[in-house]
Amino acid sequence: MFVLKQEFDDGKDITIRGVNKELYNQFTEQRTKLGFSAGQAFSSIISLEFHRPWSLHGIRRPGGPMPHGSKPEIIRDLEKLSVSKKDLVSTGEKTMFLFRNIADLIFDEDVDGTTLVKHVKSISKSNVTFLGNVPKLIQLGLIRKHSKYIHPQDKVSLKDITIRNVSAKLYDEFISKAKSESKTTGEYFSQILDHLVPYGEIRNIITEFRAKEILVVKNEEKLTITKKDLEVLGERGVIFYDVENLVFSKDIDQKLFLKSILRIIKCCKVILPVKIPKLIVLSRVLRCNQTNLI
Repeated sequence: MFVLKQEFDDGKDITIRGVNKELYNQFTEQRTKLGFSAGQAFSSIISLEFHRPWSLHGIRRPGGPMPHGSKPEIIRDLEKLSVSKKDLVSTGEKTMFLFRNIADLIFDEDVDGTTLVKHVKSISKSNVTFLGNVPKLIQLGLIRKHSKYIHPQDKVSLKDITIRNVSAKLYDEFISKAKSESKTTGEYFSQILDHLVPYGEIRNIITEFRAKEILVVKNEEKLTITKKDLEVLGERGVIFYDVENLVFSKDIDQKLFLKSILRIIKCCKVILPVKIPKLIVLSRVLRCNQTNLI
């Protein structure tokens, strides 16, 4: 989850009231394992949320090498943008883009799934239209969708926290953003944690694949994945997280499964082709309630 570890010249102690206790405990557990103080971790996730959203695809460990993939070119804060296949491919073989805060983002009919996974790292806070035949898996993996956060109303589920040595500049940004969304600081911080804590859970998984670009598909009710869906991924891999009902079609063989499916985590029900060996399933499917081979 965290991208920096340092002390701040403008460090200050802060108090945030009414934070979701369960989420904060998970946050504390994750940052303790990484050797971060609470101030370092708070400043890191605020920086991540506001300034480096692409880092969710490549988590950097303290003192470790740079994460997989390269920093994308960022296109942001536009009312309307139409993107053609030529727009994407003419920028170069290895150039990737992150689209953020585009009110009306349209990918032209000639933009296919293969082009998107090669040149688009992620899309966040944008209204997106795909005019071409883009597989649903590609759409879900590229568009960063936040699950709706519901803040607890009972005081037992909330706690007041004090965090030392937080970057004053980042804290001011945090306060300003909370006010702009008409939320208390406790509710807004909890909302950020609700978005970022799951990525902390898959942090160790992601760091195993530093040379690979990864799609993360999360918080969906039902998905059916076919051989064609996975073939479009090319060299990119996918992690499924917290999908209610995840079904893989019978045309997916072991070789394609191993190449494309990096991990399946915390899904309620997973159905896989019986041709996938049991030990392969056990190596890729983690903490899921029910897994069936049919």
